[in-house]
Amino acid sequence: MEEKSNIQKLQDFARKTGREIHYTEEQYPLPSYRKIPKFKRTVYIPYDESHEMYFVLFGDPYYKITEYTVFCGIYFKTNMPKASILNFKRKDILDKLNPFLSKKTIKSGSRFFDSKIVTAGNDGAIVNRYFKHSVLQRLMIESLDSKYFLNFSINETNVDFVPDLAGSSHFALVNPQEWVLEERTIESWFQKMKQIHDIFVKKDVV
Repeated sequence: MEEKSNIQKLQDFARKTGREIHYTEEQYPLPSYRKIPKFKRTVYIPYDESHEMYFVLFGDPYYKITEYTVFCGIYFKTNMPKASILNFKRKDILDKLNPFLSKKTIKSGSRFFDSKIVTAGNDGAIVNRYFKHSVLQRLMIESLDSKYFLNFSINETNVDFVPDLAGSSHFALVNPQEWVLEERTIESWFQKMKQIHDIFVKKDVV
């Protein structure tokens, strides 16, 4: 039996969970010297009928050199400035041994959060304004404690192919290295981001 494609697996997930799925798949011209075709693929699956949150997947081997060529994650729109670009990642042993790290990162003011998470970007005011909430910090730390390489991200990826996100600032839990297709994992990401989204609603950020 032929193995299902990634798109087919995502269609199965959407069907099982009663969700919509929207996708595109474009094959690049196949030169005579290459036998394996290359594709540009985009997928988005709304969390529910409110269309406030999405599982988004993107893959394009010929995308801009400075941009992620493949990623997936849970996204929702915010009213933060679109020019604000921030990244939150779990602090690893190399970060802890790097004596120059403190000069390059943004501090939240929470000793516990800053001991677990490396925050980088161009807008420390956003961090100080929105990311001092203790429950939010706990949820972010828990979400990044994963076998996958995950980041929280503000406006680092172009997801304008999702109509409700096009041209808007967004907050996301992202795997910037691969597509994740495990149904239980996707659902757990949705639930974590739903809790975070609810906090942002109370803070009038979305």
